[in-house]
Amino acid sequence: MAVTSDCIYGINPVFEVVRAGRRQISRVWLNKDGGNNPRLRKLAQFLDSRQAPVAWVDRAALFDLCGSREHQGAVIEASAFEYTPFVDMLESSRLVLLDSIEDPHNVGAIMRSAEAFGWENVLLPRRGSPLILPSVVKASAGACEHLRVAVNCSANQYMRIAQEAGYAVVALDASGKVSLEDVRAAEPEKLLLVVGGEDSGVSQFIINNAEYVAAIAQKGRINSLNASVAAALALYVLGG
Repeated sequence: MAVTSDCIYGINPVFEVVRAGRRQISRVWLNKDGGNNPRLRKLAQFLDSRQAPVAWVDRAALFDLCGSREHQGAVIEASAFEYTPFVDMLESSRLVLLDSIEDPHNVGAIMRSAEAFGWENVLLPRRGSPLILPSVVKASAGACEHLRVAVNCSANQYMRIAQEAGYAVVALDASGKVSLEDVRAAEPEKLLLVVGGEDSGVSQFIINNAEYVAAIAQKGRINSLNASVAAALALYVLGG
């Protein structure tokens, strides 16, 4: 059975779901004992200004609704996230593809950085990556509500279609021979950034066919950066 609604949790996610206005809202639940929390009070005032239906309940009820102790006193039931067809994104100058990133927290963190640095279009493979689940919304602090997200293709198919549409592909890989600054200096008009998972990295097929395989220079003793941190650096340097 298709999921028709989500229970999204966390103060920022609830705020952004309502602010973005992309989902139909059924109900918001707030912690009745959270009156001393200024962020919760601010959220309640915002919800009132938007005439959102609010019920005040205890923390146990909030946990029962979302199944997480990270609710911060706020849960919203809203319609499922609406994805964007990949073809509708091909007029954009910047796309980011998450290749084999399975951790919802990494996916959400990358989406938070993407929104902050002006990358409005995120590509998720049909398989091997979490969709826009409540855990992803929470990890993104609600930023995914302001992004267009596609789930049409495999990672390899995304790359092929993007190249046919004139995108230069940049694969992040520790063995890359160019830097992000080199890519930026080349000033590609349309760019697809590919970020791989921490264990498997970007697929070999994409690395073999990318216009640029870029590494992030490091001076420390740790072997590699967390996937979401590496993505944030690349999104910042290559931002349109």
